[in-house]
Amino acid sequence: MTSEKNRVQKVLEDANIKISSVVSKVFGVSSLAMICALLEKDELSADEIAEMLRDKLKKKVDQLVESLNGNVTDHHRFLLKQRLRHIDFLVEEIKEFDEEIRELIGSVSEEI
Repeated sequence: MTSEKNRVQKVLEDANIKISSVVSKVFGVSSLAMICALLEKDELSADEIAEMLRDKLKKKVDQLVESLNGNVTDHHRFLLKQRLRHIDFLVEEIKEFDEEIRELIGSVSEEI
C-alpha cells in the first residue's frame, strides 16, 4: 500500500502537482477528491476546490489552487487511475483479511 501511495505521489510530482506541500494527508478525503477531479479536468477553479474541502483545509484554498496548477497529461491520468485502482483493490483485500482474522479469533475464543 505504501509503495502504491508513493507511486501516486511521484506521478503527481512529475505532473508538477504539489498538493503534498499544502496538505498533511495526500490520501485524505479532500485530497483524494481533488486528485480524482484532476483525472477529469485540466484545471480546477477555487470554487470547485473549496467545495471538496473539509475542516482546516478550507482556509488553504488559494494555496491549493496554486499547488494543483500543474501539467497533468493523459499519460499522468492513466498512471494515476491505475495506481488509485490498485490502492482500492488493496483496501478491499485488507478488509477481507481483517474479516478472516476476526472470524478466526472469534472461533478460538469460543473454544476457550
